[in-house]
Amino acid sequence: MKRVLLAIGLLLPLGVLAAENPIDRELESCLNSNSSTAGMSQCYDTANRAWDKEMNTQYQAVMAKLDDAQKAKLRDAQRNWLKYRDSWLEASKAWYLKEQGTMAAISLGVQSVELVKNQALMLKSLKQGACANPDDCQ
Repeated sequence: MKRVLLAIGLLLPLGVLAAENPIDRELESCLNSNSSTAGMSQCYDTANRAWDKEMNTQYQAVMAKLDDAQKAKLRDAQRNWLKYRDSWLEASKAWYLKEQGTMAAISLGVQSVELVKNQALMLKSLKQGACANPDDCQ
């Protein structure tokens, strides 16, 4: 029962986010059509790839606007963020596999999507130059 409630708690915010971005809407639609763990995991993999592509698009757009010194700083920051993301997901994986069993894949999918999405929105905020809060940049 705890696992079911945890899964619902992790997935519930996605309904709110779904109206904000086409990737989120596609994720919500996919989740509504796939109730199995494997199906839901595939939904998150697809969304993660889409957000990763968006993040890379935003990164390239920001880099195009910067001088060489700024580019070096952003490149370092992005590389450090990638290390952080990978480290966070490894730590989360260890905990989720121990505590959640088969639901670990779903929980990790949620975390990965949210991490990459937030970074994409932060890069978009840099590009737009006016969004202190990435939620304002959608």
